[in-house]
Amino acid sequence: MSTQQVVDRQRAAWWQSAILAVVGVLVFVGIVIGLESAFQPTLSGTALLVVGVLLALVPAALWLIFFYVQDRLEPEPKKEVFKIFLVGLALAGAIGIPVTDQLFRVSDWLYRSSVSLVLGSIFVVGAIETFLIYVAVRLFIYDTDEFDERSDGMVYGTAAGLGYATALNIQFVLASEGAALGSAEVTVAEVALAHAAFAGVLGYFLGRAKLERERVLWLPLGFLLATLLNGLFTILRSRLETGDIIMGQVSAVLPTVSGLFLAGALALIVAVVVALLIQRDIARTQAQGRRAAVDAAVGDRRSNFATIALFVVLIIVGIITWLSVTGGVTSFEVAGFKGVYPDHYGVATREGDVFRVADVLGSGAEFAIQTIELQAGEGAQQVVAALAVQRGSDFAAYKVLESKEVTLNGKPALWQRFAYVDPMTLLKTLPRVVEGEDYIVVDGNRAVIITLLTTPENLPDVEPSFQQFVERLTF
Repeated sequence: MSTQQVVDRQRAAWWQSAILAVVGVLVFVGIVIGLESAFQPTLSGTALLVVGVLLALVPAALWLIFFYVQDRLEPEPKKEVFKIFLVGLALAGAIGIPVTDQLFRVSDWLYRSSVSLVLGSIFVVGAIETFLIYVAVRLFIYDTDEFDERSDGMVYGTAAGLGYATALNIQFVLASEGAALGSAEVTVAEVALAHAAFAGVLGYFLGRAKLERERVLWLPLGFLLATLLNGLFTILRSRLETGDIIMGQVSAVLPTVSGLFLAGALALIVAVVVALLIQRDIARTQAQGRRAAVDAAVGDRRSNFATIALFVVLIIVGIITWLSVTGGVTSFEVAGFKGVYPDHYGVATREGDVFRVADVLGSGAEFAIQTIELQAGEGAQQVVAALAVQRGSDFAAYKVLESKEVTLNGKPALWQRFAYVDPMTLLKTLPRVVEGEDYIVVDGNRAVIITLLTTPENLPDVEPSFQQFVERLTF
């Protein structure tokens, strides 16, 4: 077959396999939910974790199997497709997930407001995921002889996207220490189908960029469109998905399937639309009698640099969003106390408090102010003893871990770090260990107690905000 025939033919296998894979994934989810409802398996521990990881692999496996079956007559090198799948998975695990989850810590602030949801979904999550999928294709297959048809962009882009989605799904299962099978498979399928769709759009632009002489801005345009679709899906899914994922338990309430249907519809629409676009491109090329060719080296480099520059701009906006959301504070004044607390905390004052705020969307940490009237001759040590009695009766295993005398805003104070077990969490999960800090300041005939409550794993991240809360408090 001549080079022109290769460029001008349409590979039917990829879009047929894409449609079959979408249907197959939806059917598989239905089967898992049906089996779970019928047999109510009681998996736990390692068994639940292993089954969860295996289920996380199913959507990508179905996609690759359907592609393999459909591609018998027009074979795309299977090892190359699988290689790009593994590259996408590796880039997600080594770069994408650590950057979004550990550096940007998106789970702590993404859903705090509509503004943070929109900007974070597009300029942080969407930009990072799309760029790494772009890197997987652009660096590892784009310049090879195996990438010789327009539809190859869709094939390799989808493989990279599914690799990325598989890494996200495995991380979800491992972080959850297993999840109810039906609930987990709904979530896994949503992630896989959505990423296949985003990557398919990007793949179309990559395929056409290589096999036709496109302008420098063609690839950046495709990258931007895929990023916007990624972010839009995250936004819509957060609005539609209201169900629960019960970690390590058989789910009594499945997540709503609205997000799953949204992802499935998006994947189907992308497959059909891109197939029609490729057919149109081929017909136009044949009618014009011109031979499509690989971009000149200079133009190709400029297009690649423009895409990288666009990503840098997007991520800068994302960094600004991240810093503004996590660094904002709200002022308060109550009962003679003035101060500030983080914007993403909400007022949670209850009986016995002067003031209390809680991070209900992120760490769950609480900052509280209380006062205790002192009798003549009483000081901070008597307050410590009273707190020990009160907390010892309310909670299990209360213990002061460390204490020392400090100065707080020019006033002598006693600082202590403590821990206890919260018995109110003994429902379907293991007991919850709470760790906290107190600043106890004797102020005339009263003691002011400023308290931090959080979990041990969140304490290092919450302490800087608590220190700001304490240091800017006046009374």
